[in-house]
Amino acid sequence: MTHPLKLRILGLLCLCLFSKLLKSQDVESTYQQIKEKIAGPVLQVKGGINASLLGAYTNSSVRRADPFAWRLNGQLQFDFFGIKMPVSLLMSSRSTVFNYQLPAYTFVGLRPSYRWATLHLGNSNMSFSPYTLSGHSFQGVGVELKPGIWRVRAMRGQLRRAGVRELGQLQAIDPTFRRTAWGIKAGVDTGKEHLDLTVFKAGDQFDLSALDSVSVRPKENLVLGLGGRKSISPNLFVAIDYAVSFLTRDSNSPDRIDPPSSMLTLGLLDFKNSTARHKALKTSFGVKTNFGSIEFHHEWVDPGYRSLGTLFFNDDLENITASSTFSMLNKTLNVHANLGIQRNNLSGFESNVNRRFIGTLNATYSGIKAVTLNLNYSNFSSTNRLRSLSDPLDLLDSIKLVLVNQQLNVAANYSLGADKTSMLNAQFSVQKGNAIQNDEVQRNQQNQYYLGQLSHTYLFHNRGMSLSSSLMLNIYENQQFRNTSIAPTLSFVFPLWKNQLKWTTIFSYLYQRTNPAQGSRILNWQNQLSFSWDKKHRLLLQMGLIQRDGKESQSPSSFFESRGRLTYAWRF
Repeated sequence: MTHPLKLRILGLLCLCLFSKLLKSQDVESTYQQIKEKIAGPVLQVKGGINASLLGAYTNSSVRRADPFAWRLNGQLQFDFFGIKMPVSLLMSSRSTVFNYQLPAYTFVGLRPSYRWATLHLGNSNMSFSPYTLSGHSFQGVGVELKPGIWRVRAMRGQLRRAGVRELGQLQAIDPTFRRTAWGIKAGVDTGKEHLDLTVFKAGDQFDLSALDSVSVRPKENLVLGLGGRKSISPNLFVAIDYAVSFLTRDSNSPDRIDPPSSMLTLGLLDFKNSTARHKALKTSFGVKTNFGSIEFHHEWVDPGYRSLGTLFFNDDLENITASSTFSMLNKTLNVHANLGIQRNNLSGFESNVNRRFIGTLNATYSGIKAVTLNLNYSNFSSTNRLRSLSDPLDLLDSIKLVLVNQQLNVAANYSLGADKTSMLNAQFSVQKGNAIQNDEVQRNQQNQYYLGQLSHTYLFHNRGMSLSSSLMLNIYENQQFRNTSIAPTLSFVFPLWKNQLKWTTIFSYLYQRTNPAQGSRILNWQNQLSFSWDKKHRLLLQMGLIQRDGKESQSPSSFFESRGRLTYAWRF
């Protein structure tokens, strides 16, 4: 018996076993699907792989990057008789990136699925609700089951590994623990209505090298959640999202002498002297109208509420808001607005009381020919990563978390010419927030960002070329200093041979001044050659030259630096 025939027979048996688990089957339809699967390829693989070699040279005494490094990433999807398995891969050598010592790492995630069943293996990401598990990746195993109206999600794995202190300068969030967790979310979902229950538990284990630190304490957390949505009529609905969190801030603290009933925690958590219980609740009511929709929301988050399944959570607040989405002026103006009031000091023990109007507004207008306008404003608190803009190459340097309190973005696009070969873009943004360190909001570290940019792009349709220019002004200030950056940029894309070989060159000049220090000037010239000999294979060669001239307290006043990257991309 040939090898491909064996695989086909095995696939047929798998399909038969799966079909037994399904409730009602159309035998003829199932038989036809099996015939199609057997007649087709046994195994299909799609996706792509990128492999990169990096090199760097500098005459500075401060090495901002290693002379040599390598990285590998890929996204693959295997299809074996209808059983789909996406695989994500990310690997890197130990390296220095902009003065930060990053360890070698390997992240591999597999997500096989068949019909209503999905399995998560390795490095993955799952979300239960905003108050339980949300936006936090883990290394372990997870499962999602959707048979009929039933819904089950479960995970078990490691949220943070011990020894991450090598990355501690990037974000100081409990870097000395190995944090593990498990959770399950189960319920029913008809598409328009749903009801689910959530149990999530996480705990810390000591890194032995941190035992000399008296300020670090391992935590343990249990979160119970309830969520649901009910349609009262075709145009009315109510929704609820409730969670109660039991957080032990020091797992080594003594047991509580008079603990509450273990029924509160389902027997999954022992009460310590440092254990506290907090709740979070959001209720919503919505109605559809002939011009759009209107929703009313009430959110209450206790002071001290926290889940270890989220990176950071803003607590001690009550929001009463109304939101609406509608179109006007023959649908040339689309608006989404969320307005309301917010207050803190829910316990009454805080000295600072804040009551304010909150809201978000997003409006897009396209009523003027060849012009699109967009306005976005929000003073809801949200957690973002602060990224440095002081270095033209420093695009991925996450320095710390920031609690953004206000942000405004205005953008306009204007297409010039009948064939839209010329495009003008202008944008302006303002952001205000506070730094977050060790899960604490640093109220005395207020940050403000101002960014303005004007850019123009011209396309040479007949030749496949493009010419772009831009001017950026960026201002960052806090209570200690003010940093101002001005950066004009010119870029050119030129096809060299049958659109298979392209040359991209970018020249930028950055003037940066940090009061009261003197200013610095940076010349940055980037070049890229892209060669594609067919639709599946692509070779990229990138070379960059940086010349810095100036004075700065924490780095050499002047240096020369060159960087290169060779990347092979394979799509199949």
